[in-house]
Amino acid sequence: MKKQYMALLVAFAVVFCMGAGMLLVSGSALLNKHGLPVANSPAQATATAVVASAEQAQIQQLQSLVTEYQTREVKYQTELSTAGQQLQQANDQLSQYQLLLSALQNRGVIAIDASGRVSIR
Repeated sequence: MKKQYMALLVAFAVVFCMGAGMLLVSGSALLNKHGLPVANSPAQATATAVVASAEQAQIQQLQSLVTEYQTREVKYQTELSTAGQQLQQANDQLSQYQLLLSALQNRGVIAIDASGRVSIR
């Protein structure tokens, strides 16, 4: 008879420990504020789909903005290159004019005074 009581006592102790563990886990789950919402309901599944659709639309909008900015960048790079070429041409012309003025001044055709006035001789 003593063995039966001992087995019964151990069985109750195991059941008690399992029940206490289950209560602790379920209580923790109930009190957890950072848990995930259940998405099995049709309304929540629809809401999740709407959120995903809105996110997808926002992603597409941002991708189109990136494409637009890349197109603008190419345009600005082209304009910058063109402006650089024009500046180089203007510098070349200025250099040629300076050489011409120097040559004319050296030959005595023109005279340039300190104030920058040019006179023809």
